[in-house]
Amino acid sequence: MRQMWTATERRLLIAHYAERGATALAEELGRTADSVSSQARRHGLSSRDYRRRTGLARASVSPTVNTRFFEGEPTPATAFVLGYIWGCGSIKHKFRKVIRTACPRGHSKPLKRIRDLMRSSHLIQTSEHQHVLEICNSYLTESLIQHFGVPPGRAHDGQPPCLPDTLLASFAAGHLSATGSRSPQSVRWFGHASVIAWIAAGISTQVNVPPPKYLNDRVRKSIVWVDPTSVRAISEWLDSEP
Repeated sequence: MRQMWTATERRLLIAHYAERGATALAEELGRTADSVSSQARRHGLSSRDYRRRTGLARASVSPTVNTRFFEGEPTPATAFVLGYIWGCGSIKHKFRKVIRTACPRGHSKPLKRIRDLMRSSHLIQTSEHQHVLEICNSYLTESLIQHFGVPPGRAHDGQPPCLPDTLLASFAAGHLSATGSRSPQSVRWFGHASVIAWIAAGISTQVNVPPPKYLNDRVRKSIVWVDPTSVRAISEWLDSEP
């Protein structure tokens, strides 16, 4: 059995528990994390790690959204939402962890679909130029990052999420809803280079159409098909997603 806590150990605990948490101090002191946590409670101490775990536990049972949406085997619904997020979504960290998606004003149908798929009760906000859906839930946000990575943003290109080939049509449909355009004459995707290249390669393989025409700018890339046969085949492929 371990000796009682010394005055030196207690001073170290009081000075550093809030910042470092039970696990790190337990390793330094040669004690268990449970022992450190128990001693901290006697002194009325709490750590950032404890507050984070408590916050995640509360967020995981929030009734405002399906907090398990990104867990388990991905589905067409998961892939569609990821496609939209990878097209024009972002993660906000500054005050609360938020999954943010947006669309031009007057074109809120995709946001409503995302909200329905995620069983979210969050409001779609409207400004002069756009609609914005912000889903504030730390558990859901961390689950997204853990299972699929960080969406591309202004400061980094990012990588496509890890999805099976069978869900590419759903992802591509979501991404198209976010940034692309589709008509009887053409179909076009616009986004970060690595994601657009992944979509283009998948379409060429799965739909068996010629490579698209590439249009580049500094950060983002466009791909477009304009020949009637390819446009029709890609449209049928997109419409096959549930």
